[in-house]
Parts: sequence; C-alpha cells; structure tokens
Amino acid sequence: MVVAERVSPSLGIDLAPNHPSHLYVPNPVMIASGTFGVDGYGGGLSEDLELGLLGAVIPKTVTRRYREGNAPPQKSPENFDRKSFATEPRFLNACGLNNHGIESILRDEAPKWSASDARFILSMSGTDVPEFEEMAQLTRGVSGFSAIELNLSCPNVEKQELFAHSMLDTSKVVQAVRKHAEVPVIAKLAPNVPDIGLIAAAAEEAGADAITICNTMPAMRFDLETFSPLLGNVTGGLSGPSLHPVAVALVYRAAKMVKIPIIGVGGIFSAEDAIEFLLAGASAVQIGTANLINSSAPFEILQDIQSFMVKREICDIKDLIGAGQRDSS
Repeated sequence: MVVAERVSPSLGIDLAPNHPSHLYVPNPVMIASGTFGVDGYGGGLSEDLELGLLGAVIPKTVTRRYREGNAPPQKSPENFDRKSFATEPRFLNACGLNNHGIESILRDEAPKWSASDARFILSMSGTDVPEFEEMAQLTRGVSGFSAIELNLSCPNVEKQELFAHSMLDTSKVVQAVRKHAEVPVIAKLAPNVPDIGLIAAAAEEAGADAITICNTMPAMRFDLETFSPLLGNVTGGLSGPSLHPVAVALVYRAAKMVKIPIIGVGGIFSAEDAIEFLLAGASAVQIGTANLINSSAPFEILQDIQSFMVKREICDIKDLIGAGQRDSS
C-alpha cells in the first residue's frame, strides 16, 4: 500500500504586487504595530523567538519628533494578562504614540532590523501632510524595513479628526509619501467611518500598495468607585475579541471595492479568527492584543493555520483569500 506524502501548504503571498520591489512574505501572519515587546521595539522578548518564521513584524509607530505619550493609566485593565482576559475581553489602550522620533529609530533600530532574518515594516504617523512627506524623505537610503505602514487612524492623540476619516486627507497623505518612499506603502485605516470601502478606494487610487484594516475603535470606561474614566486620556482604543467581528465586516466591505491586498487586524486570538479575515478578503493578518498576552501567539496561530489547511486539503493560502465573498454588496 502506497501512502501519499502530506505536502505542506503554500503560505507565501505578495502584499505589493504593483510595486517594483514587491512585498513577498513567507506566510500571512504578522506582529501588529505597538505590540512588539514591552517597548514596541522587541524589548523583553525571548531571544528564542524566531521572528523570521513570521510574515513580518511592525514595530511601534514613529512620529517626526519625540513624543512622551499620554498620562497614565494607559491601559484598561492595567494588569492585563491571560487570567484577566478570560473575563475581561474589552482591552482599551491610550499610549499616545510615545516614541523617540523617526531619526532616532532609523539610526538606532533600523540597523538591528537589517541584521535580523525577519522582515520589518516601518509604521509612521504625522500631524499633517508635509510632516508625512518629510518623514518619507528621511527614509530614503535607509535599509532594514521592507515597507512603510501609514498610521492614519490612531484614536489616542490630540488631533481627533483622523486622516483616515476623510477620503481626501487619506489620498493626500498616501500621495505625499508615495512620491518619496522607495518601498511599498500601506495605509492603515480607521473602523469608525461611514463607508470603509470609499476610504480604501481613495487610498488605492492615491497609490497605496496595500491597506491595513483596522485600527482600534474609540472607546472609554469608568471606575465605579471614583466615577472617573479608567484611562488617563479619558478615551482610548478598543481592541481584543470585541473588535474582531467589526474588523472582519470592514475587510469584507473593503475587499469589494479595491484590488490591492488587504491586511486584516483586530481581535485575532486563534487560527479560526485569522482565517475569518482571509475568507472576508484579507491577504494577511496582524496579531495585536493576543501578542501582548502571549508572545508565542503569532507562531501558534501560524502553525494552526497550516494544520487547518492540511486537514481540509487546501494547498495554497490564496485559495482561502476572499473565499467567503458573495456577489451581493
């Protein structure tokens, strides 16, 4: 009796097929910005983690200059761990993009990324279009990252009108960065918009190579003992399982409107969560809150995606992408 050998499914995907440099990743599982170690840049992570096995890593968002961040507490609940998560699936954060500024990151962190076997994506945010353009210029000639993700949608900063709330503003930023960037450009969009499809289409038309959907949802909670907001910033961004079905629906809608790849993010804690994004039309996913609780989560989810595909005799990840789409809008 001849036993057929099980062939590992093909997981590789090109997330920037329209860009000369492309953005080939060996699999669709990434670490989301802001969740890469205790400092957002890999601090505190075990050296045993083989980051090169993942699709990509997106370190914490950088800004033009140093940012201190928001007043504490920056997270709700403050002591967020596996045990508390079982009864507290509503994770809020309001860190406020604290970072040392893009010049410091390009000088001190990018060389480490270059020396790593992992693929890194630079996440950056600006206060206006000229600042985004200036930051894009600063990245020219710098190695260590394979793409730039534009954070157009962080809800935890002073400016409440986000770029991702406007088709025009989204378009202007993408165009400004595209003009100078040497690598593919990804636009990260907000969940709280009337029609995510229109914003996604504006980003695509402006030259975005891919889209990330979505950032956290503006939210708040109160301390019933003090009658005060739990976060020092009053409001924060909601992530975790509560965000997952919202994000999946947004990906599903956007996939009907654009042809460029979509990266789904929001409440992924299992392979099943990730596969829902793929079925909705995402080509890749980012692991965020789960990674804060368990740094091995992305690796476990990747392995379980492979097992899911083998069990169902799915040979190529592309066969899952958009498989759940229907003709109706």
